[in-house]
Amino acid sequence: MKSLLLQTKSEKAGTIDGLNLFFGALLGANLGTLGRMPLGDYVELVIFLSAAVVGLRLISTSDRRLLALATLALIGIALVLRLSSGDYAEALSTGDLQRLEATLAIWVAFALLVEAAPTYTPVAPAQPTAPPDAEQPDRQA
Repeated sequence: MKSLLLQTKSEKAGTIDGLNLFFGALLGANLGTLGRMPLGDYVELVIFLSAAVVGLRLISTSDRRLLALATLALIGIALVLRLSSGDYAEALSTGDLQRLEATLAIWVAFALLVEAAPTYTPVAPAQPTAPPDAEQPDRQA
């Protein structure tokens, strides 16, 4: 029963890939609603969001997870500060801003939960071995 609650490393990679695919598409849909945002602010937002996505991906792939987590935290803090600034608040409707924040928060939370979940290595069933005194078939050269 315990093995049903754990993932193998390949299952974990698949889960992360699925999360990234889904939330990447959802993030793209959110960006599609930002029609009245000035181009300069839009470009800045896309740069921040791409940095956040790269930070999320680094957590899954980096051998230096603490550094990757710190990088994501810094990007997240900068993004939150920028999203709460007056410039973005004027360019984004309250609903657009809240959906964008919710998408990012859920994505980060799910990614961190999956990364924190333990994995196991499945044990291959033992292969039967021939008894030591069994006749070996003749090998022809």
